[in-house]
Amino acid sequence: MKLRRRTLLLVAAASPVAVRAAALPAALPAALSASAGCATTGSTGEVQLISNSFPALAHLAAIAESCTRPGFKVVWKLTPQAAIETEQAFGAKGLSPFDAAAVSMATFANLYARRQLQPLDDLVGQFGARYKLEEKMLVRVDGQVMAVAFLQNTQTLFYRADLLAKHGLAVPTDYAQMVQAAAVLKRDEPSITFPIAQGFAKGFDCATEFTNILASLGGRFFQPGGAQPAFNSELGVQAIAVMRSLMPYMTPNVLASNADDVVNQFQQGKAAMGVLWASRASRMDDPAASRVGGQMQFAAAPSARAGGPTAAHLWWDAAVLPRNNPRRREAAFQVLMAGLSEAAVKGGNDLGQWVRSVYQPGRFGAGVALAQRAGAPVWPGEPFFSLAHAEVGKLLPEALVGERTPQAVLDAAAAAYRRSATEKGFIRAGGRA
Repeated sequence: MKLRRRTLLLVAAASPVAVRAAALPAALPAALSASAGCATTGSTGEVQLISNSFPALAHLAAIAESCTRPGFKVVWKLTPQAAIETEQAFGAKGLSPFDAAAVSMATFANLYARRQLQPLDDLVGQFGARYKLEEKMLVRVDGQVMAVAFLQNTQTLFYRADLLAKHGLAVPTDYAQMVQAAAVLKRDEPSITFPIAQGFAKGFDCATEFTNILASLGGRFFQPGGAQPAFNSELGVQAIAVMRSLMPYMTPNVLASNADDVVNQFQQGKAAMGVLWASRASRMDDPAASRVGGQMQFAAAPSARAGGPTAAHLWWDAAVLPRNNPRRREAAFQVLMAGLSEAAVKGGNDLGQWVRSVYQPGRFGAGVALAQRAGAPVWPGEPFFSLAHAEVGKLLPEALVGERTPQAVLDAAAAAYRRSATEKGFIRAGGRA
């Protein structure tokens, strides 16, 4: 991925990682195994890593922790609060408690904008051959390798194919069709009380859905060429209206529903459709937790308007090292690369949509391709986007439950964002971007 400082995530649609041509050392033989990647000779002490907690990352964590040996221990923390904990750790005045992290592109943008990441060029040069790193995995900003991407992700429509067929319903391609289908299921399907499950939790989840729907409507977060807000527009109001149209068909606890809650609603057969991260697809057939094995299918997320692009964005996940903890960087990098090896990807092929060339898309691996074909853009990469996203997430629930008008909420979020962006230097005092 070749990025610039001001707009960090301008990713080529054909690949999650568009990189500058550069030679890597010759690769090792194809027989390289995950265990062979644990060549942390001479390393002692403990390496601490952190990431989110979906299946693909649990798979990587298990491989990385298998590198533990006498005198050397690897601990990988899996937590839904990974983004918050990572930003706190990488921004600490003292040493980060984590030697490395696996982060989403949104978290990467925040960390890079704050200059909290270590460049990885020397480590890639030293270990690139051993771990068969591919150019499309290397996230470069202003020519430096700042992360190693390993997963592609997006949000897709999960739907109960059996229930739609039972009631003669087509797979919805826009949100109006989704609401119509939900009305039929709520009226005529006794097994379903709340047909739609979607992540509308206050904060990240509801702000992300707003971002998806606003883009699908043709709206903008910022005025062209600068950091001034533009999301408090008529299209912003329409985006909230789309979100509110879904709520009569969702659990009363919708404003506390994050991705894990949505997974549970689907697995327990309580919901028939909704938009969820493609990285969660494999959980639908988990025999230990799911009652709907083989019944859930996947399609591009609905558009917010008939004939419009999908209301979703393209993402990637990547491995990064903190600038404020250089003590065990070689050991941490090698442990990460063991988890990201070709053998690891082959072993967890159906758990995610991997960046490596050995990945073979299967039943759960079509999400990114579906989103690309349906016109999904790359997640916004401006270094000030996270400030706006955060303010929207704080206030949007007030509009969703009718405490304040959508326009009042968006205006308040824009004002709060403008203050924050001015403090950070993205908007000049006096109002100019």
